[in-house]
Amino acid sequence: MTGNGSVGRPLAVGDVFHEFARGAFGRDHYNCSKVEAAGPDWIVVRTTSGGLDFAAGRDTLELLIKVRDEDSCPDGESCRFDSPLTVPEGY
Repeated sequence: MTGNGSVGRPLAVGDVFHEFARGAFGRDHYNCSKVEAAGPDWIVVRTTSGGLDFAAGRDTLELLIKVRDEDSCPDGESCRFDSPLTVPEGY
């Protein structure tokens, strides 16, 4: 992975990562997650259990681009996220 843009489509609100996400959110992260906010070098995700996680830095975000593009939900199921309690811009 290089800084020349060849990594893949940039991460965006609504992107989903499945289960462990190859450890990008730490070793105790086991739920699927959806991006709720994104900045130039950070993202905030909400898990299917309702928790929040944060990821930042080029290496971690490049790993998450790969995870998003290559992994799928276990057993072919769709991730189930609760309906939001607010309507933030861009949701």
